[in-house]
Amino acid sequence: MRIQWTQTILAVFLIGVTSSASATISYTDEASFVAGVGAAPIEMESFESISGEDGGTSLAFPTADVSCDGGAWCSDFFGVSSLIPTDGNQGVFFATPDSITFTFATPITAFAIDVGDLGTKGPTDFSATLSNGNEINFLSGHNGFSFDQLFIGVIDSVEFTSITFHGSMPDDGIYFDRMQTALAIPVPEPEVYAMLIVGLGFLGVFSRRRKQ
Repeated sequence: MRIQWTQTILAVFLIGVTSSASATISYTDEASFVAGVGAAPIEMESFESISGEDGGTSLAFPTADVSCDGGAWCSDFFGVSSLIPTDGNQGVFFATPDSITFTFATPITAFAIDVGDLGTKGPTDFSATLSNGNEINFLSGHNGFSFDQLFIGVIDSVEFTSITFHGSMPDDGIYFDRMQTALAIPVPEPEVYAMLIVGLGFLGVFSRRRKQ
């Protein structure tokens, strides 16, 4: 009976560790994002060189394809712009309620990008959907001002090949530049280590009781 209890506790503990390790972590601070990526090499895309045709609702760059999805502003307000670059001479832009998708040739687990002019039409929520099905809410009720710059990033324990951004305030023109991508191995949160210690403690107690 004690063996069955030990096996049950071990199974519950392992499920808890697995679910804790499977995490989607969002960032609004670049230093924290870089620390989260760790030793994995980061690839930078500044949207300077369009390797496909410039126009319509899709653009091809060396490290990513960028597409505009929706019918309100695509393709009238979508493409490359020299208005708010943070690296080089231009970035990409779109406007809500449409969405913008960045698609990568190979799977990644870490993504970051500079965001400009967000929330100038009023308080907006800013979120994203990953191709693995995970959702991220970066900002809630954000009020921006013209030409401001934000940093947002995400590291996921599950690989993804695209990220799609959404804003809740209609007609909000949003600019992106300096995209960073990496295939990083997420570092377990401190809570995972705490669960490991507690689980090993339980196993030790039951083992001692079984020997008595």
